[in-house]
Amino acid sequence: MTRPQRDVRADGAQPSSARGRQGHGTWHARTVTTTPDTAPAATTSATDPTSAASAGPGVATVRRVLERLGVRTALGRDVALAAVWALVTIVFLATLLAAGEFYGANRSIPTAQVVAVVVLALVQQVPLVMRRVRPVTALLAVAVLQAGLLAVLPTGLALWTAAPVVTAYTVATLRPTRVVVGAVLAAVGIEAVGAAVGASAIVKDQLGATPGLGELGAVVEALALVASAVLINGVSAAVGSWVALRRAHDRDARARAAESIEHQATLTRAAVAAERTRMARELHDVAAHHLTGLVVQAGAAERLVDGDPERAKESLRSVRAQGRETLDALRSIVGILRETGDGPSGTVPVPGLGDVSDLVDQARASGVVVESHVDGTLPSLPPLADVTAYRTVQEALVNARRHAPGVAVELRLRATAGSLVIVVENDLPVTRDTSGGGGFGLVGMRERADLVGGRLDTGATAEGRWRVRLELPVETDASPAGPSAPAATSAATSGPGAELAGGGAE
Repeated sequence: MTRPQRDVRADGAQPSSARGRQGHGTWHARTVTTTPDTAPAATTSATDPTSAASAGPGVATVRRVLERLGVRTALGRDVALAAVWALVTIVFLATLLAAGEFYGANRSIPTAQVVAVVVLALVQQVPLVMRRVRPVTALLAVAVLQAGLLAVLPTGLALWTAAPVVTAYTVATLRPTRVVVGAVLAAVGIEAVGAAVGASAIVKDQLGATPGLGELGAVVEALALVASAVLINGVSAAVGSWVALRRAHDRDARARAAESIEHQATLTRAAVAAERTRMARELHDVAAHHLTGLVVQAGAAERLVDGDPERAKESLRSVRAQGRETLDALRSIVGILRETGDGPSGTVPVPGLGDVSDLVDQARASGVVVESHVDGTLPSLPPLADVTAYRTVQEALVNARRHAPGVAVELRLRATAGSLVIVVENDLPVTRDTSGGGGFGLVGMRERADLVGGRLDTGATAEGRWRVRLELPVETDASPAGPSAPAATSAATSGPGAELAGGGAE
């Protein structure tokens, strides 16, 4: 099994996401990409995947103790680790000397040999200081010192400090597998050379040591030391690799969880935006239809108040009725906005194709000359397409009333086997109205049509008329819309404000 190349922070920590292992991880602290055995000076980081939190409660306790002592950086912790292991080595060697086990198979060895062993064992802890800054260099330096130990150890004594274990483990946690394998093999090879030198007694003779085992015994001892080197370095590296894989798995899980949360947040934002757009269309449709009617009726009342008070009163009554309708429609929309998933959903009446006749009646009541024609039997549309048809007719009539007063409007509905075509036409006004809206009505109509798979065409025709044409797909087995659809009529109204009839487009 191989592990991918990883980015490593100067303090030896791993990237905060799984993608960091490919060489470009994103860090909360400064990030650098290192070669297998190079790294800049150690720095402090608040986000360390090799921290106590990921290593266990015991390491967390040690870290808290070190922080109380003022040791807060990765380099400071490594220095403290080296000092602790040096102290442990001194205690261990002193115990061996006191117990008489230090001499191995020899009961008397020269002082120079004892000093050499003690010095090498202590110096071997020094590379631990750079175990995370230069882990491979630290491992090889420890291996060289271990080879020196094996070369001068008394016959029958095998001494291994914690340094080989710690450095092999660290290399495996911070470097890719190919580097780990190469470094461990190099360390074992160096230590094997030291074991061979020790078996030949070349260095021991220089220190004045007495001859030990015979040739066969020396070979057996050397092989045992090499086996120990393989076991110690191999097991330590294997444990480190397992820890690295576990940390990578944890990072992947955290990254997937973060991506899932972000994806859900994106979906939520999109849903909210879509709902806001839908509500904006509804508000525009309600406001444009009813408020435009109020303005027209109020203008008619203003003109008739002196010359024809009765018709002015009738126009004001119409203003009051449309005002109530506007309030009811706005309350319905506000009710939808206030609904929550836990609260009562309620039912809000949704207008449809069957209510188009009411739109025609309202337009005529406000003084618009409307001619409506129905060709065929109107089908029953799906809810969304149904409200799209209604809102399109509503917006077209409002635009006609607002932008081209005095022009008759023609509404045609034609039902075929596979579609429903709605056309609203009126002559273009003589003078262009510059006080209209910002075109949001046409945008809303087009969005509604696209949403249900329909097609909306708007614009001036060659005959000098403004046309709004909506084509909606209809299922072949759709049932009739009912008797409430506008009848095939041709009517011109003469109610209050009749002189304010017309057409146009927003």
